[in-house]
Amino acid sequence: MSIRNRILVFAILVTLVPSLGLGWLYFSQAEKAVRESARQELATTAAHVERELQLWLKERFYEIRVFSSSYLLTGALETLHREEGSRGALANIHDYLSLIRDQYGIYTAFQLFDEGGEPILQDPADGHSWQLPANWRQQLGRQKGFTGEFSRKGENNIRLLLGVPITSREGLLQGLLAASVESSALATLFTSPVVEKGKPVSTLLLVNRQGRVLFESGPPGLSRETLPQADELFRGASELMEYPSGQRGRVLAMLKPVQGHPWGIVVEMDRKALFANLESVRNSAILLVLGMVALIGFFAWLLARGILNPLRELTQAAQRVAEGDFDVSVQVRRSDELGFATVVFNDMVMQLRQSRERLELLTTTDSLTGLLNRKGITEGFSTFLVRYRRHQRPFSVIMLDIDHFKAINDRHGHLAGDLVLKEVSRVLLEEMREVDLVGRYGGEEFLMLLDETRAETALVVAERIRNALAAAAVSHEGVLIRVTASFGVAEISSGSESMDELMERADKAMYLAKQQGRNRTVLADRPRSGAEIGGSRSA
Repeated sequence: MSIRNRILVFAILVTLVPSLGLGWLYFSQAEKAVRESARQELATTAAHVERELQLWLKERFYEIRVFSSSYLLTGALETLHREEGSRGALANIHDYLSLIRDQYGIYTAFQLFDEGGEPILQDPADGHSWQLPANWRQQLGRQKGFTGEFSRKGENNIRLLLGVPITSREGLLQGLLAASVESSALATLFTSPVVEKGKPVSTLLLVNRQGRVLFESGPPGLSRETLPQADELFRGASELMEYPSGQRGRVLAMLKPVQGHPWGIVVEMDRKALFANLESVRNSAILLVLGMVALIGFFAWLLARGILNPLRELTQAAQRVAEGDFDVSVQVRRSDELGFATVVFNDMVMQLRQSRERLELLTTTDSLTGLLNRKGITEGFSTFLVRYRRHQRPFSVIMLDIDHFKAINDRHGHLAGDLVLKEVSRVLLEEMREVDLVGRYGGEEFLMLLDETRAETALVVAERIRNALAAAAVSHEGVLIRVTASFGVAEISSGSESMDELMERADKAMYLAKQQGRNRTVLADRPRSGAEIGGSRSA
């Protein structure tokens, strides 16, 4: 093989192998990351809906128990037991159940059963009686109530059956009161809580263990009566699965069992939409690599003679890139085509280096607030410590925790909590200098590093931030949410003090601020031979 062909083959391999290798590694890892993100999102959605459904069922059972405990109902049942078929008692029960049904529109019908599960009467008396679930006795023994589902003959809509026991004052079972609820009443619960721009919308289903779909949040035209994969989903509960879903194509799905009930919540996500961006980037990367290979191969074939020494430099540089060293730059010694190839190679390495830097940035940035995440702020902390030990440049840390953040989440929802975190991040970014660092340390905790700043100045900065937060407000669904935070301030004391020790002092000061009533700033004492941190104004 001629030297020209050898150079041509070598140039193609040097360009193609690292690019495809790095591309394969990147996309395989990216696919794993997308799947893991989808798994976490589906798990979060399923858990949220299961929790909301449990609350909904708890409210319904509470209401039905209140209905069943009425003296009108228990007294009428006692009359029926004494005077079998008493029309007066039956009429009283009908009137009572009709009154409840009119006042509580969510219940479509009521049915009364005796202690053996035999029907006594139904309201409204439309001739469509129900069958109790086969295991209603076992359900009563576990949870003082039972659930089931049924559909009336000639109708496609499914109704949920909720029932409770009726007991006498002596605690004896007198009968059963069951209520039917349209499954469409679950529509507000089965709205995906994770609907973000650019993300595929989840489809939510309520299924029983036989695979019957009790409710589906998707478009009516695509609704299913059964889910063939239900049995496999129940066996692999809380695990990510992939299967074909008719006109929807392939989906990623996860099932969350409804605790205490024979149902499961299935969350489906369109696989094609989930991986669309990744596949588009992959195709573009392949075209880019092929274009670069063609370009470099053309110039290598055209200018093969007289370039062995410069080519050796390129080869050595490419080898370093293949080994993962992106701090490579080949000096351009010529202004002809070989010099251009050298420039192209340098540009390629720069693009790879920038891609790696962007990936590293993603690993150190909090996606919600845009601040440094725990890893990023910890790395910055280490840099501050090294600089202090080398040049004695003092610095201070401010640890802050949002007050009553759990109550905000519980009262206004997690979306409001995210808005609060973003507002706090905005205030922190406005108050920090370019030489300072700020990051989200975890949950609702934030950490600021103030370069060349003494504790007294850091205390002033913390007070300024605290006042700015107290003056700010977050608007969510027409409600203004006031935000306050508790601050702990500490200054590096000596070169022997570790990051954990400094953080512990700031953290204790912050929790002392919370103990003193929140929405305040506490300065930590400098350590004194291992003495515990204390003080009235300092931690």
